[in-house]
Amino acid sequence: MEDIGGVRVILPQQFQVDAVVDSIERARAWSVRRVRRYIEGGVPGPKEDGYRAVHMVVTKDGHYVEIQFRTPYQDSWAQSVEQDTRRLGAGLKFGGGPGDLREYYKLVSEYFMLREQNFEAPKELMEDLAKSYAATRRYFADTTE
Repeated sequence: MEDIGGVRVILPQQFQVDAVVDSIERARAWSVRRVRRYIEGGVPGPKEDGYRAVHMVVTKDGHYVEIQFRTPYQDSWAQSVEQDTRRLGAGLKFGGGPGDLREYYKLVSEYFMLREQNFEAPKELMEDLAKSYAATRRYFADTTE
């Protein structure tokens, strides 16, 4: 770990995230050490598990600060994975846990990305998501009653 501080910024739309990141990259007050765009069209792109966000490490007065930029959909997805990682002890956040649950979150991420862009999700995605949802409810049996 190289940063000594961190902040998470939630902005309503991806274009707003991109605008703020671009603005920081141009600002003279900060030295940008690294930017990772875990989004469509970004480098390196969405993570295999479906994680989407933009991470930026900046240097200010010799100190590193990591800034995570997310949209509300991206944040909701990440918070759910984090919560289920803790609750199930499944390591979902780190690529572990049951394969069907990892696949479920991947599908949810795809669905969220489409909704965020105001696209209608394809019928096949919705069918796969419904099947995956039904198949993974056993992990949540104690929380749904």
